[in-house]
Amino acid sequence: MSRPSPQRTRVAIVGAGIVGLILAVALNQFDEDQKIEIDLYEAAPELSEIGAGINIWPRTWQIFQELGLGEVLIPHFDHVPDLEPRPIYEVRKADQKDGFKVMDLVTKGGALRIHRADFQRCLIQHLPLHNSKIIPINSRCTLHLSHRLIDYNDPPPSPSNSFSSPVILYFENRCSTTCDILIGADGIKSTIRRLFLQRMDDPRKYERFIDPTWSGAVAYRGLIAREELGKVFPGHRAFDHPGIMYMGKNRHCVVYSVSGGKFINVVAAVHDLSKEGALWEGPWNVEITQQELREVFNGWEDEFQALVECIKRPTRWAIQNMHHLDTFARGRVFLIGDAAHAMVPYLGAGAGVGIDDAYILASLLTSTSMHRSPTPELMNNLVETYNTVCVPHANGMSKASFDQGHLYTLQTPQFHAYKEGDNVPMKMLLDVFQTAEKGWWWAVTDPREERRRAVGSLQNLKVRL
Repeated sequence: MSRPSPQRTRVAIVGAGIVGLILAVALNQFDEDQKIEIDLYEAAPELSEIGAGINIWPRTWQIFQELGLGEVLIPHFDHVPDLEPRPIYEVRKADQKDGFKVMDLVTKGGALRIHRADFQRCLIQHLPLHNSKIIPINSRCTLHLSHRLIDYNDPPPSPSNSFSSPVILYFENRCSTTCDILIGADGIKSTIRRLFLQRMDDPRKYERFIDPTWSGAVAYRGLIAREELGKVFPGHRAFDHPGIMYMGKNRHCVVYSVSGGKFINVVAAVHDLSKEGALWEGPWNVEITQQELREVFNGWEDEFQALVECIKRPTRWAIQNMHHLDTFARGRVFLIGDAAHAMVPYLGAGAGVGIDDAYILASLLTSTSMHRSPTPELMNNLVETYNTVCVPHANGMSKASFDQGHLYTLQTPQFHAYKEGDNVPMKMLLDVFQTAEKGWWWAVTDPREERRRAVGSLQNLKVRL
């Protein structure tokens, strides 16, 4: 399946979701010496995205600019990216008939929002495929659909301290192939993560990291046509606000426009602290009745009820996350995105952190002098640098996102005495959401500086060889 290429390092990316596609684009962009050959494997028979909106923060926008994606993405945004202070959500206490505004959450640059399908189409246009319009095509890339990985073998170095055998990949369709470096971008239910952890020196230590755990929350999702909402609730707040957060005790909902304002994305969540870490029984996402959604948010303010009335086919998702791994790479295998650190969505950062992984890993792989088959010493240095940079960053963001969810739903200790619909003093609400606003400090940090440090650390390790 993979084309023979004796002069190039063969990188296999398993999983063609957002993060896998970004990695392929980044490798091509940074591969000025044309030393990488990419094989992108996807289990599905076609590329498709589940979900609606995705948040792009100034930090991630800087990465996209470096990857040459700026021009194709800007038409999908409601404002030109900048660092001007912008509201990202109007926060409303909505779990009562007479809801009211608490405050605007404001960050530098605000949030750029795009429909996942639109985003994916932009990325596919920039894959370095044979029929791509991008110039230059540095990395050779082949996309393999209907290839579900079921196993891999990463033989250890030989006694002469070289890799005498490549990594071997096995697929459900009975195909097999080889590569020099394997990247697991296969999502929260990652097969590569399971195999990777089961092959650790102490696999029992990692048993609890193999499968995701339930966060104790479920999300109700829907996508509403703007004109439909206008019929039900003319002049709805969602039409002229960049985002709204309806919140109350143990529940909250974020609402914002996508696809140039044609649709309103609605994600409403219910949190149960007593269920954090419990096992979720049944499928993770199911279609539910509109009546079930009404009952969950019964008694909330009228403008929120209008949104519920417009979601004709709501879906319910169990929000899963991962225990924090202490390593994302070993041997010739790397984990990125949700395969490494699936997290709850309360900072809107899950995709962004996965993009950080791809950005750093592509920078490391293209900064080295490897040709064809990397040496064990080089792989050890790549693994050490990737883990040092990406593990603490991702785990820190995962914890921060979890903590943010507790703020949104008034589940911190000072609110324990309050029930749904209770009148909460405005000062308490302002205090908690001013704290939440500070949670986006990372959104304007500079990923280019982290890239420079990562590449510098790798070069220093090479010098010590």
